[in-house]
Amino acid sequence: MEGLNEPLFGKLGFNISVSKRGFIAENTYEDGVNYAKVALPVYCALRKSYKGMLFVNLAHRGADTLSDYSSLEIDTRVLERAMKVGDCYWVNTMIPSHSGLDCNPFDYAQAVLPATLQHAGGVEVIDTASLCGFLSEVFRFLNPEDRSLYLEIMGQTKRFNKFLKYAASTSSHHNQEHGLLLHTAETVANVLLKALATTPEERASSKPPFDLSLTLLAALLHDAAKVDEYYRLAPDVYSTNLNCELLGHEQTMLKWIAVACAVSGCYPTDRELKLEHAICAVKKQHDQSGARKRKTPESFVLHEADCASARAFDKGETSVLLTHQFTLGETA
Repeated sequence: MEGLNEPLFGKLGFNISVSKRGFIAENTYEDGVNYAKVALPVYCALRKSYKGMLFVNLAHRGADTLSDYSSLEIDTRVLERAMKVGDCYWVNTMIPSHSGLDCNPFDYAQAVLPATLQHAGGVEVIDTASLCGFLSEVFRFLNPEDRSLYLEIMGQTKRFNKFLKYAASTSSHHNQEHGLLLHTAETVANVLLKALATTPEERASSKPPFDLSLTLLAALLHDAAKVDEYYRLAPDVYSTNLNCELLGHEQTMLKWIAVACAVSGCYPTDRELKLEHAICAVKKQHDQSGARKRKTPESFVLHEADCASARAFDKGETSVLLTHQFTLGETA
Protein backbone atom coordinates (compact mmCIF):
# COMPACT_ATOMS: atom_id res chain seq x y z
CA MET A 1 0.00 0.00 0.00
CA GLU A 2 2.98 2.32 0.46
CA GLY A 3 0.93 4.23 3.03
CA LEU A 4 -1.41 5.88 0.54
CA ASN A 5 -4.75 4.73 1.91
CA GLU A 6 -3.59 3.37 5.23
CA PRO A 7 -5.43 5.97 7.37
CA LEU A 8 -8.66 5.27 5.49
CA PHE A 9 -9.16 1.66 6.52
CA GLY A 10 -11.44 0.14 9.12
CA LYS A 11 -11.25 -3.56 9.98
CA LEU A 12 -14.46 -5.54 9.51
CA GLY A 13 -14.20 -9.05 10.92
CA PHE A 14 -10.95 -10.98 10.74
CA ASN A 15 -10.14 -11.21 7.06
CA ILE A 16 -11.24 -8.00 5.38
CA SER A 17 -10.97 -4.27 5.75
CA VAL A 18 -13.23 -1.65 4.21
CA SER A 19 -12.55 1.93 3.27
CA LYS A 20 -13.61 4.54 5.79
CA ARG A 21 -15.27 6.39 2.95
CA GLY A 22 -18.20 4.96 1.04
CA PHE A 23 -19.45 6.09 -2.35
CA ILE A 24 -23.15 7.04 -2.35
CA ALA A 25 -24.45 5.17 -5.38
CA GLU A 26 -28.11 6.05 -4.70
CA ASN A 27 -29.79 8.34 -2.19
CA THR A 28 -33.40 9.22 -1.36
CA TYR A 29 -35.07 11.07 1.49
CA GLU A 30 -38.60 10.03 2.41
CA ASP A 31 -40.71 10.74 5.49
CA GLY A 32 -37.76 11.94 7.52
CA VAL A 33 -35.53 8.98 6.62
CA ASN A 34 -32.28 8.99 4.64
CA TYR A 35 -31.94 5.91 2.43
CA ALA A 36 -28.56 5.37 0.82
CA LYS A 37 -27.07 2.60 -1.27
CA VAL A 38 -23.40 2.83 -0.36
CA ALA A 39 -20.51 1.20 -2.20
CA LEU A 40 -17.64 0.16 0.05
CA PRO A 41 -14.27 -0.87 -1.39
CA VAL A 42 -13.15 -4.10 0.27
CA TYR A 43 -9.53 -5.03 0.92
CA CYS A 44 -7.53 -7.95 2.21
CA ALA A 45 -6.99 -7.18 5.90
CA LEU A 46 -3.35 -8.23 5.75
CA ARG A 47 -2.08 -6.64 2.52
CA LYS A 48 -4.76 -3.97 2.05
CA SER A 49 -4.97 -5.01 -1.60
CA TYR A 50 -8.24 -4.20 -3.35
CA LYS A 51 -10.60 -7.17 -3.56
CA GLY A 52 -13.89 -5.76 -4.80
CA MET A 53 -16.94 -3.71 -3.94
CA LEU A 54 -19.51 -4.29 -1.22
CA PHE A 55 -22.92 -2.62 -1.63
CA VAL A 56 -24.84 -1.86 1.56
CA ASN A 57 -28.32 -0.32 1.89
CA LEU A 58 -28.31 2.04 4.87
CA ALA A 59 -31.17 3.93 6.51
CA HIS A 60 -31.15 6.66 9.14
CA ARG A 61 -33.96 8.77 10.57
CA GLY A 62 -33.06 12.43 10.75
CA ALA A 63 -32.39 15.51 8.63
CA ASP A 64 -31.58 15.25 4.93
CA THR A 65 -27.79 15.43 5.19
CA LEU A 66 -26.66 13.53 2.09
CA SER A 67 -28.32 15.18 -0.91
CA ASP A 68 -25.34 17.42 -1.73
CA TYR A 69 -22.62 14.83 -1.18
CA SER A 70 -21.22 11.88 -3.09
CA SER A 71 -19.45 10.06 -0.26
CA LEU A 72 -20.15 8.99 3.30
CA GLU A 73 -17.89 8.56 6.32
CA ILE A 74 -17.86 4.90 7.34
CA ASP A 75 -17.38 3.71 10.92
CA THR A 76 -17.26 -0.08 11.08
CA ARG A 77 -18.44 0.04 14.69
CA VAL A 78 -21.65 1.71 13.51
CA LEU A 79 -22.10 -0.98 10.85
CA GLU A 80 -21.60 -3.75 13.38
CA ARG A 81 -24.34 -2.28 15.60
CA ALA A 82 -26.76 -1.70 12.71
CA MET A 83 -30.19 -3.35 12.80
CA LYS A 84 -31.29 -5.09 9.63
CA VAL A 85 -34.91 -4.56 8.59
CA GLY A 86 -35.75 -5.97 5.18
CA ASP A 87 -33.00 -4.97 2.76
CA CYS A 88 -31.78 -2.04 4.87
CA TYR A 89 -29.38 -1.71 7.74
CA TRP A 90 -30.60 0.99 10.11
CA VAL A 91 -27.74 3.01 11.58
CA ASN A 92 -27.67 5.67 14.27
CA THR A 93 -25.72 8.18 12.19
CA MET A 94 -24.91 9.11 8.60
CA ILE A 95 -22.09 11.61 8.23
CA PRO A 96 -21.30 12.90 4.73
CA SER A 97 -17.66 13.13 3.77
CA HIS A 98 -16.52 16.72 3.30
CA SER A 99 -13.12 15.71 1.96
CA GLY A 100 -12.29 15.91 -1.70
CA LEU A 101 -11.06 13.12 -3.95
CA ASP A 102 -7.92 12.25 -1.99
CA CYS A 103 -8.05 8.47 -2.15
CA ASN A 104 -7.45 5.88 -4.83
CA PRO A 105 -10.18 6.61 -7.42
CA PHE A 106 -9.97 3.17 -9.01
CA ASP A 107 -10.99 1.58 -5.71
CA TYR A 108 -14.36 3.29 -6.20
CA ALA A 109 -14.71 2.87 -9.96
CA GLN A 110 -16.50 -0.46 -9.65
CA ALA A 111 -19.40 1.34 -7.94
CA VAL A 112 -20.42 3.04 -11.19
CA LEU A 113 -19.48 0.30 -13.67
CA PRO A 114 -21.33 -2.86 -14.75
CA ALA A 115 -20.03 -6.23 -13.56
CA THR A 116 -18.42 -6.90 -16.94
CA LEU A 117 -17.34 -4.71 -19.84
CA GLN A 118 -17.87 -5.65 -23.46
CA HIS A 119 -14.79 -5.30 -25.62
CA ALA A 120 -14.06 -5.69 -29.33
CA GLY A 121 -17.70 -5.59 -30.33
CA GLY A 122 -18.74 -8.01 -27.61
CA VAL A 123 -16.27 -10.71 -28.65
CA GLU A 124 -14.39 -10.24 -25.37
CA VAL A 125 -15.71 -9.73 -21.86
CA ILE A 126 -13.54 -8.02 -19.24
CA ASP A 127 -14.24 -8.63 -15.56
CA THR A 128 -14.74 -5.20 -13.99
CA ALA A 129 -13.55 -6.10 -10.49
CA SER A 130 -10.22 -7.38 -11.77
CA LEU A 131 -9.84 -4.38 -14.11
CA CYS A 132 -10.40 -1.98 -11.22
CA GLY A 133 -8.00 -4.01 -9.09
CA PHE A 134 -5.32 -3.80 -11.78
CA LEU A 135 -5.64 -0.03 -12.19
CA SER A 136 -5.85 0.41 -8.43
CA GLU A 137 -2.47 -1.27 -7.99
CA VAL A 138 -1.00 0.81 -10.81
CA PHE A 139 -2.22 3.98 -9.13
CA ARG A 140 -0.66 2.90 -5.83
CA PHE A 141 2.65 2.39 -7.61
CA LEU A 142 2.82 6.01 -8.77
CA ASN A 143 5.05 8.44 -6.95
CA PRO A 144 3.13 10.49 -4.35
CA GLU A 145 3.51 13.65 -6.44
CA ASP A 146 2.14 11.88 -9.52
CA ARG A 147 -0.83 10.50 -7.59
CA SER A 148 -1.63 13.94 -6.23
CA LEU A 149 -1.49 15.51 -9.68
CA TYR A 150 -3.80 12.87 -11.15
CA LEU A 151 -6.32 13.48 -8.38
CA GLU A 152 -6.15 17.24 -8.87
CA ILE A 153 -6.76 16.86 -12.61
CA MET A 154 -9.41 14.14 -12.65
CA GLY A 155 -11.24 15.25 -9.52
CA GLN A 156 -12.67 18.28 -11.32
CA THR A 157 -16.20 18.59 -12.75
CA LYS A 158 -17.00 14.86 -12.82
CA ARG A 159 -14.14 14.16 -15.21
CA PHE A 160 -13.37 10.79 -13.64
CA ASN A 161 -16.96 9.55 -13.89
CA LYS A 162 -17.07 10.52 -17.57
CA PHE A 163 -13.71 8.86 -18.12
CA LEU A 164 -15.14 5.59 -16.82
CA LYS A 165 -18.15 5.75 -19.13
CA TYR A 166 -17.12 7.40 -22.41
CA ALA A 167 -15.80 5.88 -25.62
CA ALA A 168 -12.20 6.46 -26.71
CA SER A 169 -13.28 7.65 -30.16
CA THR A 170 -16.42 8.33 -32.14
CA SER A 171 -15.74 5.94 -35.01
CA SER A 172 -12.30 4.27 -34.77
CA HIS A 173 -10.70 2.18 -32.01
CA HIS A 174 -12.51 1.50 -28.72
CA ASN A 175 -15.57 3.40 -29.92
CA GLN A 176 -17.99 1.80 -27.48
CA GLU A 177 -19.18 2.50 -23.94
CA HIS A 178 -16.26 2.36 -21.48
CA GLY A 179 -13.86 2.30 -24.42
CA LEU A 180 -11.79 5.12 -22.98
CA LEU A 181 -11.28 3.17 -19.75
CA LEU A 182 -10.36 -0.03 -21.61
CA HIS A 183 -7.99 1.71 -24.02
CA THR A 184 -6.30 3.48 -21.12
CA ALA A 185 -5.92 0.20 -19.22
CA GLU A 186 -4.41 -1.45 -22.31
CA THR A 187 -1.98 1.44 -22.77
CA VAL A 188 -0.96 1.13 -19.12
CA ALA A 189 -0.50 -2.63 -19.56
CA ASN A 190 1.71 -2.08 -22.61
CA VAL A 191 3.85 0.38 -20.64
CA LEU A 192 4.29 -2.25 -17.92
CA LEU A 193 5.26 -4.87 -20.48
CA LYS A 194 7.90 -2.50 -21.82
CA ALA A 195 9.23 -2.03 -18.30
CA LEU A 196 9.33 -5.79 -17.75
CA ALA A 197 11.28 -6.20 -20.99
CA THR A 198 14.18 -4.19 -19.58
CA THR A 199 17.02 -6.09 -17.94
CA PRO A 200 17.26 -6.42 -14.14
CA GLU A 201 20.45 -4.36 -14.29
CA GLU A 202 18.67 -1.54 -16.12
CA ARG A 203 15.78 -1.55 -13.66
CA ALA A 204 18.14 -1.52 -10.67
CA SER A 205 20.40 1.22 -12.02
CA SER A 206 20.30 4.76 -10.68
CA LYS A 207 19.23 5.89 -14.15
CA PRO A 208 16.65 3.43 -15.56
CA PRO A 209 15.72 3.49 -19.29
CA PHE A 210 12.60 5.54 -18.55
CA ASP A 211 10.70 6.96 -15.60
CA LEU A 212 8.01 4.33 -15.04
CA SER A 213 5.83 6.36 -12.68
CA LEU A 214 5.79 9.36 -15.01
CA THR A 215 5.06 7.18 -18.04
CA LEU A 216 2.21 5.41 -16.25
CA LEU A 217 0.77 8.78 -15.24
CA ALA A 218 0.99 9.91 -18.87
CA ALA A 219 -0.73 6.69 -19.95
CA LEU A 220 -3.56 7.26 -17.46
CA LEU A 221 -4.03 10.83 -18.70
CA HIS A 222 -3.15 10.72 -22.39
CA ASP A 223 -6.72 10.50 -23.75
CA ALA A 224 -8.69 11.55 -20.66
CA ALA A 225 -9.43 15.05 -21.98
CA LYS A 226 -11.66 13.48 -24.62
CA VAL A 227 -14.41 13.69 -22.02
CA ASP A 228 -14.50 17.42 -22.83
CA GLU A 229 -14.70 16.77 -26.58
CA TYR A 230 -17.68 14.46 -26.90
CA TYR A 231 -21.40 14.74 -26.43
CA ARG A 232 -22.83 11.42 -25.32
CA LEU A 233 -26.11 11.28 -27.23
CA ALA A 234 -26.98 7.67 -26.35
CA PRO A 235 -25.14 4.47 -25.46
CA ASP A 236 -22.36 4.02 -28.05
CA VAL A 237 -23.45 7.19 -29.87
CA TYR A 238 -21.20 10.24 -29.58
CA SER A 239 -20.84 13.58 -31.30
CA THR A 240 -17.93 16.01 -31.15
CA ASN A 241 -18.14 19.57 -29.89
CA LEU A 242 -16.37 22.85 -30.61
CA ASN A 243 -13.52 21.99 -28.24
CA CYS A 244 -12.75 18.94 -30.38
CA GLU A 245 -12.93 20.89 -33.63
CA LEU A 246 -10.81 23.87 -32.56
CA LEU A 247 -8.44 22.58 -29.91
CA GLY A 248 -8.17 18.81 -29.47
CA HIS A 249 -7.80 16.61 -26.43
CA GLU A 250 -4.02 16.86 -26.17
CA GLN A 251 -4.09 20.65 -25.98
CA THR A 252 -6.95 20.43 -23.51
CA MET A 253 -4.89 18.10 -21.34
CA LEU A 254 -2.04 20.62 -21.39
CA LYS A 255 -4.43 23.17 -19.90
CA TRP A 256 -5.62 20.71 -17.27
CA ILE A 257 -2.06 19.87 -16.26
CA ALA A 258 -1.02 23.53 -16.12
CA VAL A 259 -3.98 24.48 -13.94
CA ALA A 260 -3.47 21.50 -11.62
CA CYS A 261 0.22 22.30 -11.21
CA ALA A 262 -0.57 25.95 -10.51
CA VAL A 263 -3.14 24.97 -7.88
CA SER A 264 -0.89 22.47 -6.14
CA GLY A 265 2.19 24.65 -6.39
CA CYS A 266 4.47 21.74 -5.56
CA TYR A 267 4.72 19.62 -8.71
CA PRO A 268 8.28 19.92 -10.06
CA THR A 269 8.49 22.10 -13.17
CA ASP A 270 10.84 19.79 -15.04
CA ARG A 271 8.55 16.85 -14.33
CA GLU A 272 5.54 18.81 -15.55
CA LEU A 273 7.34 19.54 -18.83
CA LYS A 274 8.30 15.88 -19.29
CA LEU A 275 4.71 14.81 -18.65
CA GLU A 276 3.34 17.33 -21.13
CA HIS A 277 5.95 16.34 -23.71
CA ALA A 278 5.16 12.64 -23.31
CA ILE A 279 1.49 13.31 -24.03
CA CYS A 280 1.78 15.94 -26.77
CA ALA A 281 5.02 15.28 -28.67
CA VAL A 282 4.69 14.20 -32.31
CA LYS A 283 6.67 12.20 -34.86
CA LYS A 284 7.80 15.21 -36.88
CA GLN A 285 8.45 18.64 -35.46
CA HIS A 286 6.34 21.54 -36.75
CA ASP A 287 7.88 24.84 -35.72
CA GLN A 288 5.01 26.96 -36.97
CA SER A 289 2.40 25.03 -34.99
CA GLY A 290 4.67 24.65 -31.98
CA ALA A 291 4.49 20.85 -32.01
CA ARG A 292 7.70 19.22 -30.84
CA LYS A 293 9.29 15.97 -31.99
CA ARG A 294 9.44 13.14 -29.47
CA LYS A 295 12.70 13.31 -27.58
CA THR A 296 12.32 11.68 -24.17
CA PRO A 297 12.16 7.92 -23.59
CA GLU A 298 8.82 8.38 -21.80
CA SER A 299 7.28 9.94 -24.92
CA PHE A 300 8.43 7.04 -27.11
CA VAL A 301 7.24 4.37 -24.67
CA LEU A 302 3.83 6.03 -24.31
CA HIS A 303 3.41 6.41 -28.06
CA GLU A 304 4.25 2.76 -28.70
CA ALA A 305 1.93 1.60 -25.91
CA ASP A 306 -0.92 3.78 -27.16
CA CYS A 307 -0.54 2.64 -30.77
CA ALA A 308 -0.28 -1.02 -29.75
CA SER A 309 -3.68 -0.83 -28.05
CA ALA A 310 -5.34 0.89 -31.01
CA ARG A 311 -3.68 -1.44 -33.53
CA ALA A 312 -4.76 -4.58 -31.67
CA PHE A 313 -8.35 -3.34 -31.55
CA ASP A 314 -8.39 -2.52 -35.27
CA LYS A 315 -6.95 -5.95 -36.13
CA GLY A 316 -9.43 -7.76 -33.92
CA GLU A 317 -6.68 -9.17 -31.71
CA THR A 318 -7.34 -10.28 -28.15
CA SER A 319 -6.83 -7.51 -25.62
CA VAL A 320 -3.44 -7.38 -23.92
CA LEU A 321 -5.38 -7.29 -20.65
CA LEU A 322 -6.43 -10.89 -21.27
CA THR A 323 -3.44 -12.29 -23.14
CA HIS A 324 -1.08 -11.26 -20.35
CA GLN A 325 -3.62 -11.86 -17.57
CA PHE A 326 -3.68 -8.33 -16.22
CA THR A 327 -7.42 -8.86 -15.77
CA LEU A 328 -9.91 -11.70 -15.76
CA GLY A 329 -12.32 -12.21 -18.63
CA GLU A 330 -13.10 -14.42 -21.56
CA THR A 331 -13.17 -14.45 -25.33
CA ALA A 332 -15.82 -15.92 -27.58
